[in-house]
This record gives sequence, structure tokens and C-alpha cells, in this order.
Amino acid sequence: MKKTTIILFSLPVLLLLVLTIYLFLESSKWYNYSKLLETKNAQLNETLIFTKQKLEEEKSTSAALRLELADTNRVLNETNISLGKCASELSKKEELLEGCMSRNEELISFLLETRHELQNLSSELSAFQEQINESMSWFTENSNLANMSPRLRYLADKCTTNREINAACIPVAVRIEDGWEYKRDEGDKLLSIREFAENKGGDCEDWSLYFKAAYNYLKEEDRPERTIISAVPGTGDFKIYGNYYYAGAEKKPVGTTEDNLYVICYDSHCVVAVSKFKIENGSDVYMLRGAPAIEPQTGEYLFTVGEGPFPDVCSEEKCGYNDIWIIITDNDIYNFRYNWKWIGYRDYYNLVVYYKNKTETINAMISENVEG
Repeated sequence: MKKTTIILFSLPVLLLLVLTIYLFLESSKWYNYSKLLETKNAQLNETLIFTKQKLEEEKSTSAALRLELADTNRVLNETNISLGKCASELSKKEELLEGCMSRNEELISFLLETRHELQNLSSELSAFQEQINESMSWFTENSNLANMSPRLRYLADKCTTNREINAACIPVAVRIEDGWEYKRDEGDKLLSIREFAENKGGDCEDWSLYFKAAYNYLKEEDRPERTIISAVPGTGDFKIYGNYYYAGAEKKPVGTTEDNLYVICYDSHCVVAVSKFKIENGSDVYMLRGAPAIEPQTGEYLFTVGEGPFPDVCSEEKCGYNDIWIIITDNDIYNFRYNWKWIGYRDYYNLVVYYKNKTETINAMISENVEG
């Protein structure tokens, strides 16, 4: 009985001991687990803090990105608006370009037509230039007896010595020796020296051209400088040549062989004038003022150009019926009444050269732009 009681008494103690041991063991286990949890919790707290920091950084970055995105959207909207305007302007430009292309085609067609017309004009100007050259050559060829018949030179040689050229002798010699006389031309045509000689005379401008040609021939002879003498009314006799003379006349020096002779026409008559100056263009004609004028059919002195009531050189300010409106030189003829300013073949020639160069330049520019 006692033995059983001891065993029964010992069994609870044993169970308590086992439980204590178990609880101790479990307590150690949970203690260790709690430590592990504490470590894990500390790690999680650190991770949480790091995550919060990262989250704050991401929030800050996100806010900046939102601002940047807003700016980008604003710029994009403005760009879209600008693109819309550009598209509208581009459409207008395209329409304008189409209009320009159409206009350019019309212009090219016009330029090609213009080039053809300019080519024709250039050809016409060349032909006109050649006509002017021929006209100028005509006056040059008929300005001197040097290349004319020996008979004409022989008669002219009667009119000079080593000291003088007798103006009256030039017309009188051919009148007396060969029977030349004044003859009215039909149509007022200028006769060449050969035609004048064959016709044995002509009108006043033909006599003037012959007188100038004879003077130029005598002027160029290998003789010293000579005085040109003309006849004026006087008390003596003016010797012409041989036994021929003007009664009641005397000689008047009107120039020397250093001077130039020009045909001048005024009213309905032409004579010659002796000038120290050379006329080479329309602006030089006024240098004729003060030049003695000679009647080419008699060799008599008539007047001095521009003095008193006698003929003066026409100008834009004054040009009366009795004033000089035509001047013929050794290579040109100047006329005032065509357009009320002095202009000669040389002036026309220079104008033709100018406009021909202009047309050729424009033609080259058209070819370069159309074909290039």
C-alpha cells in the first residue's frame, strides 16, 4: 500500500518535471524564435525605412516628371498649333507655287517669243547698220576729187597757187571750160560727183558738194599752207583765172587750207562754210558760228554764220525758216528738222550699236535663264 502511494506520489512530480523540462525547452525555442523575429523585425523596419525613403524620392521624381510632362504637353500643344499654322501656310504656299509655276510657264513662252523677236530685231539693226555705213561711205567717197577723173583734177588745179586758193575759180572753171550750169534735180536727190560731172551741173546742194570735194583735193596737195580768197563787191577787178574776172569786186580772205569746209543749207538754198573746227557729232555743229559762207556757184562771199540778220545754226531755243538746218561734212550729214535736234548718220550708227548690244545682251540672258 505504501509502495503504491510512493509511486503514485512520484508520478505527478515526474510529470511536472517532464513538463517543466518541456516548457523550458519550449521556452528556449520560443525565446530563440522571438530573437529571430526581433532580428527579422529590425531588418523589416530598415527595409521599410529605406522603402519609405525610396518612395519619397520616387514621389519627388514623379512630381518633377509630372511638371515636365505638363510642360511637354504644353509645348506639344503649342507645336501642334504651330504645325497646324505651318500646314495652312504650306497649303497656301503650295497654291502660290502652283500659280508661280503656271506663271513661269507663261513667262518662258513669252521669253522664247521675245528672244525670237530680238533675234529678228538684231538682224534688222545689222541691216540698218550696214545701210548707215553705206550712206556714210557715200559722203566720204564724194568728199574729194582725188579719185575722180583727171579732167576734174585738171580744172581744179587751175584754181590754186602756192599762196592762194581762188574760191571763184572752182565753179567758174567748169562752167567756162565744160559748160556746167545750174540744173534743178527731180526729187531733190543728191548727185554723186561722177553723176554731177556727167550731168554737167545740178542744183545748189550738188554744186556745194562739188565745191567741197574740189577744195579738199586742193587742200591735200603737196603745197604750203594757202589762203582761201573769195570775191566781195569793190572798186577793182577780181581775177578768177586766165583772162576771166569779176568787175567791181575785190578779194576777201575767208580762211586757210588748215580749215574745214562744210555744206550748209538754210531756207531752200545750200552754200559752203569755212570753219577752223572739226564737226564729228551733232553737238559740234554750233562751232560753225562765225564761219564765213561762200556761194559755191560763183565763189562769192555771202555772210558770216550767226552774225546779224544772217542765217544762224538751228537750236532747240531758236530755228527760223532762214536758219541752217542741214550740215554736210566729209563723212556725214546732220539734219535738225527730223526731230528738232541735230543728229547725223554717226549718231544713228552709235544708237544702232547701242541697241544692238542691248538686244544681244538681253537675248543671251533669256537663253541662259530659259535653257539653263
